[in-house]
Amino acid sequence: MFFLIMFCIALSLSYFLLWLIYRKAFKSKKKVSKFLVFLGSIGLIIFYYTPPYSFYLEPSYWQFRNMCKLNELPNDEEKYNKILRYFDTDLDSLDWEELNREVEAMGEKAHFYSPNEVEYEFFIGEIRNSRYSIFASLYSNEKIFKKSNITLAIILGKWHTRRYYLDGNEGSGFYWSEEDLYCNKITKYNLETKK
Repeated sequence: MFFLIMFCIALSLSYFLLWLIYRKAFKSKKKVSKFLVFLGSIGLIIFYYTPPYSFYLEPSYWQFRNMCKLNELPNDEEKYNKILRYFDTDLDSLDWEELNREVEAMGEKAHFYSPNEVEYEFFIGEIRNSRYSIFASLYSNEKIFKKSNITLAIILGKWHTRRYYLDGNEGSGFYWSEEDLYCNKITKYNLETKK
């Protein structure tokens, strides 16, 4: 069903684009070729499922990408403030007493754990909408967070591509599954802690 709807949309869009080319660009009175419309619709479907180029047309991708790109910055106050701006705050306006009540010790198996550098985490918050979800955290080597002892800030995120593919497993049949894009596919994390 999904593929049929997708194909109808692609056919209509292909017809419209070819009509514009025929009538407006070349000022031709000929009818649009049905064969060209069919080929054009297949081309549009292929373009739609060819990452990352088709992503570039979507504004939500660029918002998500810009947030993830903050992970590449050096770990300093400028980076921390840029991340905190997404949550309508900054280092100067954080309530440090409240923040220190919510600090959690990281276990040795935690993903970003590093002895004497990244041992405690404060979860800043999350941003969710229909296309992406972003989670941000501050890290420190001391249980009491202060502006001066934050060693790392990371944004983790997932962008819903709205690209569906046929998936399934033995015994349960097939279903449409959505492809997701994560921050670590767009950018590399700068895990060099602030000294």
